[in-house]
Amino acid sequence: MPEEKDAKGFKVIDRRGVEPPSPPPAPPPPAETSGSAATEGNPPSPPLVGDLKSAATEGKGPSSLGVPRFLDLVQSLQMGAMVGLGLLQGPDGKRPPVNLPGAKDAIDLLGILQEKTKGNLTKEEEEVLREGLYHLRMGYMAMINAPPAGRGKGGDQR
Repeated sequence: MPEEKDAKGFKVIDRRGVEPPSPPPAPPPPAETSGSAATEGNPPSPPLVGDLKSAATEGKGPSSLGVPRFLDLVQSLQMGAMVGLGLLQGPDGKRPPVNLPGAKDAIDLLGILQEKTKGNLTKEEEEVLREGLYHLRMGYMAMINAPPAGRGKGGDQR
């Protein structure tokens, strides 16, 4: 029974098995004018997927939408490693306790990221990753090889 009349005058149409009509073609996007659409109460149109990809991989600054970039990921991992090494101080002026396993994990993740993205990075991204990894590894080795905090500079005095 594809069509039935309800007692209240409603018409019920069974459209299962019938393809829905195709949507009308989308109108072309309006030409960008100096932000007039945004100032008239209309939100700016979202960027195309290709625009998001290019903005995220070109190493440029974040767009007005705050699209994350590859360098944001790298810098986030670098900050985590620096916190683990006790190189940063908190808003209260105190340094967090050293967390060498956490720092090592972040450094190892950066190393994996460097290896897996080899040949796919911009010069800036490659340099930031390489230099950051070098300094973090040197800081980690300095912490590992540092004498225990309980000893003075002169060593054990008997």
